[in-house]
Amino acid sequence: MENMICWTEAIIAAYRRLPRAVAACNQTCSSLASSGFYCENTLELVQKMIDCNMRAESYINAKVLVDRFLEKLPLKNANILYMRSHFNISMEDIATRLNYSKRSTFRWYAEGLKKAAIALKAQGYDEKWFEERYSKDVLIGDYYLQIKKGADVFGRAGRLSDCKKIRVRLEDAVAAGLLLGDKRAAVISCVD
Repeated sequence: MENMICWTEAIIAAYRRLPRAVAACNQTCSSLASSGFYCENTLELVQKMIDCNMRAESYINAKVLVDRFLEKLPLKNANILYMRSHFNISMEDIATRLNYSKRSTFRWYAEGLKKAAIALKAQGYDEKWFEERYSKDVLIGDYYLQIKKGADVFGRAGRLSDCKKIRVRLEDAVAAGLLLGDKRAAVISCVD
């Protein structure tokens, strides 16, 4: 059950980034299509486009899963998970905004994650399902690995002062679903 809870928290952590990730996948696919007229290996190009579309679909699925289980959770759990998934704010801020004690907020958050994980598993979304779809994903899979290591993936998310620039190779960026145009490397913003 621990892995299910980690996967649940990973899709919650990724929630705010999912629309941008889908848009990036779509832009990458369009870019590949427009540049594809001049490539030598059409089958390889088509496979990259299929991969981009599959990645976008998996992000949309993750968003739908979060939306569904938030609707079904008890209000106190749903409010806390909603604020974490939509606003990426600290548990202390959530406690203050909802007028809950910090201890209760943490307890209800953990309880909400567990209930959501149980609900997902009951619907057939078990560890194996998540592993097959997201273990190698650069967004949700990375959050999962950070959570498994005990990192607070929400702790610094969303603050502009914490953003840094990193360089990515073209192949890695295409695999990640980032739009690059004709550049050999791209500079993207990311949060630690």
